[in-house]
Amino acid sequence: MNCNVLTIPQFEKDVKRLAKKFKAIKKDLASLICALQEEPTQGTSLGHGLFYPKSQDNSKK
Repeated sequence: MNCNVLTIPQFEKDVKRLAKKFKAIKKDLASLICALQEEPTQGTSLGHGLFYPKSQDNSKK
């Protein structure tokens, strides 16, 4: 299945701010986006076609 992942400007701003504290956040988000592009229905179903994907946090390793 092919899909696009879009973000809003506030999300980009928040990620940039968080990247100062959590060095691996950009890498984690990139892997999550790749996984969502391959299988957009992964994660916990919230109903009405919405899903809550779980992402592994590499900053805790």
